[in-house]
Amino acid sequence: MQDFQYQRKLNDGRVVIVEIVVKILIGIIAFIHILFLVVQMFLWNTEFVQKRIVGDFTPEQISAILAQNQGLYNGFIAASLIFGLFILQFPQVSPSWIMIFFLVFVAIAGIFGSITLKRPTAFLIQSVPAILALVLLGLRKG
Repeated sequence: MQDFQYQRKLNDGRVVIVEIVVKILIGIIAFIHILFLVVQMFLWNTEFVQKRIVGDFTPEQISAILAQNQGLYNGFIAASLIFGLFILQFPQVSPSWIMIFFLVFVAIAGIFGSITLKRPTAFLIQSVPAILALVLLGLRKG
C-alpha cells in the first residue's frame, strides 16, 4: 500500500492517469481469463469452440496441448503458493509486486499457449495486455 499512498501524495496527473489505466487493463485481463474459464469448462464441446480452437488438430495433439497448458498452470499455482509463503515474511511488500508476479505468469502463459497452439492468438490476447500492464506499472513508479 505504501507505493500507492506515495503516488497519490505526488498529485501528479500523469501518475494518476497511468494508475487508472493499469487498473482498467488488469481488470480486462482478469475478465479475459474468466471468459477462458467459461469456454474451457462449459462450452468446450460446442461446435463453435471445436471449430475455432480445436480446428485441424488430431485428438492426440489437442490432448497433448491441453496437458502441457494444465501443467504450466499447475506450476503457476505452486509458484504462487511459494511466493505467498515468501511475502508473508515481509509485510512491507507492496501490492504492486503481487500484480507484477501474476502479470508475468499471464505473459508467459500467452507465449506458451501460442507456441503449443502454433498460432499467435494466445500471445495477442494474453501476453500483449499483460506486457502493457507491466510497462505501465513501471511507468507509474518512475
